[in-house]
Amino acid sequence: MGKKQLIAIDGSDQAQYAFDWYLENFHRDGDTVLLAHCAEYNINMGLPGTHDVKTINEICDAVKKRNDEIGNLTDGFMNVLRQKKIESKVVHLSGEKPGECIVSAAEKEGADHIIMGTRGLGKIRRTLLGSVSEYVIHHAHVPVSVIRKRQD
Repeated sequence: MGKKQLIAIDGSDQAQYAFDWYLENFHRDGDTVLLAHCAEYNINMGLPGTHDVKTINEICDAVKKRNDEIGNLTDGFMNVLRQKKIESKVVHLSGEKPGECIVSAAEKEGADHIIMGTRGLGKIRRTLLGSVSEYVIHHAHVPVSVIRKRQD
């Protein structure tokens, strides 16, 4: 029986590179791919008394649009996996912090390994903002491969 490989995707070039790297270098027959995407909803609801206040309909429309974007993203990856006849599943995540979502999903799904890209934040930005990959490395209970896209 194969292993469960959780691949974190977010629509970035780095996530695409990590996905492609996994398929070319790591996948073994019988492995199951779990695609994990942490949905982030950045809906500016504004403050009362400002022109940015959103109506319920505007908020619902924004959430629907974001869900459609996520669906298109995961469909693209799933189509590749289907074509290659790789058993796969989309793991829908939600929460404020992607790193926590990824670690939690790996635990809940019984993943044997996590594969993810890195955005390559500079030291100052990483110190101030934190790094999803660093969080996952330090908190996951399974091996983590962080795939860095080569600079051309």
